Amino acid sequence: MLAGLQDIEKFYGAHDVLKKVNFAVHEGDRVALVGRNGAGKSTVLKLLSGQEEPTSGRVLRSPGLSVRVLEQDPTFADGATVSSAIEGVFTELEAIEIEMRELEDKLEDPVHLDRYHEIEEHYRLRGGYEKNSRLESVLESLGFKDREDELVSGLSGGERTRLALTQILVAQPELLLLDEPTNHLDIQMLEWLEGFLRNYPGAILAVSHDRAFLDQIANQTALVARGDVRKYDGNYTAFKARFDAELEIQAATFKNEQKELERLEAMHEQMRIWGGRNEKLAIRARSMQKRVERFEDGMIDAPPPDEATARVKFEAPESGEIVLQAGHISKSYGGRTLFENIDLTVRRGERIAVIGQNGAGKSTLIKTMLGLMASDDARTYSRLGSRVSLGYYDQQLRGVDPNATLFQEVKSLLEKDQQVHDMLGAYLFPYAAQFKLVSNLSGGERARLALLKLSLEEHNLLVLDEPTNHLDMEMVEMLEGALRKFSGTLIMISHDRRFIENLADHIWLLEDGEFYSYPGGYQYYLEKHNKKGEAEVEKPVVKAAAPKTKGVNPWKLNVEIKNLEAKIANLETEIASVNAELSSPNANTDFAQLGKRSAELDVEMLETMAAWEERTALLGSVS
Repeated sequence: MLAGLQDIEKFYGAHDVLKKVNFAVHEGDRVALVGRNGAGKSTVLKLLSGQEEPTSGRVLRSPGLSVRVLEQDPTFADGATVSSAIEGVFTELEAIEIEMRELEDKLEDPVHLDRYHEIEEHYRLRGGYEKNSRLESVLESLGFKDREDELVSGLSGGERTRLALTQILVAQPELLLLDEPTNHLDIQMLEWLEGFLRNYPGAILAVSHDRAFLDQIANQTALVARGDVRKYDGNYTAFKARFDAELEIQAATFKNEQKELERLEAMHEQMRIWGGRNEKLAIRARSMQKRVERFEDGMIDAPPPDEATARVKFEAPESGEIVLQAGHISKSYGGRTLFENIDLTVRRGERIAVIGQNGAGKSTLIKTMLGLMASDDARTYSRLGSRVSLGYYDQQLRGVDPNATLFQEVKSLLEKDQQVHDMLGAYLFPYAAQFKLVSNLSGGERARLALLKLSLEEHNLLVLDEPTNHLDMEMVEMLEGALRKFSGTLIMISHDRRFIENLADHIWLLEDGEFYSYPGGYQYYLEKHNKKGEAEVEKPVVKAAAPKTKGVNPWKLNVEIKNLEAKIANLETEIASVNAELSSPNANTDFAQLGKRSAELDVEMLETMAAWEERTALLGSVS
């Protein structure tokens, strides 16, 4: 066991968050920590990391355990740069390096030799030999390559969270505690993080509302509910299926046992009446009473009451066939082209997901397409179709008065006060919270208010910019179900792959200033984009002309192909040599340098193979 909670209770004032909880994390565990907002997931992380103390009970940690936690609102030192924020993460490893060097001259002493083996094993498990290559990889993959001198104070909130994630991944603790690590990551970063965590040598405990992410990284799932933590084998999807089945079985068993109890009690009552007139029957009645008591003692508990869930629903009056047309859409920032000369037509009933890396211009594309932001091209036009009503969801709650209360905002859309209270209650706002100012709402409350207003306005074109941010998993699934039933047209920006996969039938991708349209769902996009099957992809920008083969010299191509084949053979030999050295190291082995060279050779091999394939295809076209 690396860390655990023993008979833990945690109270915040009169609020009981955890009650007599027993929970442990062992070596090799990959645990998804799930539960409703406010159930206590973050509290579990803070207790295990030592950031908070329990009201009662014990927090257990193995001696010398290295543990780090990713917080949702990280803090950094005043004046910190990206580089200085990361420098401190290697302090412990550097101290071990110094001790290892000091011990190297004393290895003839068995005591020093044992100590050397002990700390060298710890150094290896913490990734000390690969720390520099790991630092380069994480910086590049999370968007901080060549930005080391930037001040942290100048970073956006999302970038600060990614920097905190960079810190703990580079440090590679034995126990990694992640609180919503997927926030502010685009799909490419998410997929990189999943690969990194799948190969992580330590244990992981992760809180996330991203179902696809949890399925990829977890081999266990722990549910935090009603003050308890219960662990299940398997990832989130496996847990959900088992948990739902357990609830069904519990409900059915409880119902059957209640019927049997009623039958036994009725028999006992009849015997009791008869026993008043006959001693033998009185003995039978007392025996029957004991039977009823034994049955009651063995009955299962009643299933837990259903937790409140928002009742999301979108009504859509019918629109014309063409919902939106826009043309000559172009936008550049700071000399970088986000997109250029795009023509778009959206038809009734389409469900479009807009994807791309952070900063690619997804929100800008949508706003420009809708005429909410000026295009760089004077020819740009944007037209909604016949009978189209646009509902636009963004994370800033535009059009909502921050000084109004929740009740006042919803009252503008409904006639009767009771209707307002009922609707707010349906979106999980209890009566006492309905008079909070909009400016004081949490992220999740603001998201629910925006969805509530959209549902009351009855639009047939919904444009949703990151609608799942700040929502717990149950709310995401409820929103997903409502959108599946929505009969109108949907355009959404999202990094939630499961959400996209379950809803989208068309993908728009912004990548490196280019716009790609994939007329299929998310799996279709993955297949076609990964294979670069652009012949089957609609591309509403002018495509480059196919390379001309006229004048190509077949003899020269043959020479180039043979040279590339020789280079491939040499690369294969060097790759085999590096791998052999990594597999059988000696005292002089430089793991960091070898790891870096191995990665460089892999890239060079891929580039050489691509060049060989290109020239081979070109030779075939002129043969």
